[in-house]
Amino acid sequence: MASQLKRPVTLSARDREELLRLTTTGVHSASSIRRARVLLALDTSVGEPDPKEVIADRLEVSGEMLRLVARRFAETGGDVLATIGRKKRDLPPVPSPVTGEVEARLIA
Repeated sequence: MASQLKRPVTLSARDREELLRLTTTGVHSASSIRRARVLLALDTSVGEPDPKEVIADRLEVSGEMLRLVARRFAETGGDVLATIGRKKRDLPPVPSPVTGEVEARLIA
């Protein structure tokens, strides 16, 4: 049994080229590059991927990260850029105690 993933990652040729370009050229965040490398390693379109333990050791990531990247790829419907990018936060976790009225009093 090779990769043992519940959610196989299948990349198109265009997505694969884009990920290769992202990992080798330009300036990108380390986390984006790491996720791109994970997607390339988990890709089933070029053959059977290595077992997840081998991939994790080779990329120096945890098995949990492999699972999370594969899950996010499935959740985004196969959108590579959404998978490697950061999630946007909907709202701040705690509303700001400084309202317009408080701000006006501070300025006055």
